[in-house]
Amino acid sequence: MAETAPGEMPILRKNRTSTGIADLDIILEGGYPSPGNILVVGPGGTEKAAFAYHFAASAGPNENAYIICATTSPANIISKAATMGIDLSRVFFIDCYSTTLGSGEVKATDRIRVVPGPSALNDVSLMLNDAIKESTGKNMRVVFDTLSTFVLYNPKDSIRKFLSVIEGRLTSVGATTLYLVDEGVHDKQLLSLLEHGMDGIYTLADRGGKFVLMVPEVEMEIPIRVGPSGITIV
Repeated sequence: MAETAPGEMPILRKNRTSTGIADLDIILEGGYPSPGNILVVGPGGTEKAAFAYHFAASAGPNENAYIICATTSPANIISKAATMGIDLSRVFFIDCYSTTLGSGEVKATDRIRVVPGPSALNDVSLMLNDAIKESTGKNMRVVFDTLSTFVLYNPKDSIRKFLSVIEGRLTSVGATTLYLVDEGVHDKQLLSLLEHGMDGIYTLADRGGKFVLMVPEVEMEIPIRVGPSGITIV
């Protein structure tokens, strides 16, 4: 827990970016490490995705937020977030899903850039370069939803090289990046590869229908619930 002084709010660290969840920010002493690469591992349900939605939606006026989607379409993500009361209308998308895995041809818009599938890692890298350029003078929030899909569609060596490049590149421009990973999909060796270079590994666990978040620097399990207003700490 964050340090407190009598009658005062917890002392929050400066090198942090808000999670978009006020109570979690207090527990994490200000939020996610910034800049930083954060792995979020958990079941493939709404709980893990909700962390990403809160994080992207809480981008301030001097921040750009990007969701790189490979598991579902931007429209579906926006719709799911809306059911939790989370507005993603200011978020940019790099759509790696719709052309190959979705309903077919899609058109790019001001906020949606289209990549021909999760196996097109070079295209994703180029899109990230463009995002970095257009975010000059601003902070960046980036979400991979999900990294597991990219892993399933690419050789292990390609994923290793891709992550090595983009992790360093995003950190160098001060970005905070969440990489969502589906629990139970990858073997230990591959999961170890994904964990390498990360600044934090957050794990969601199902305790008989009740979810908890586990963070290395926090001794206790953090109980969470997803409802009409998104994630709450319970």
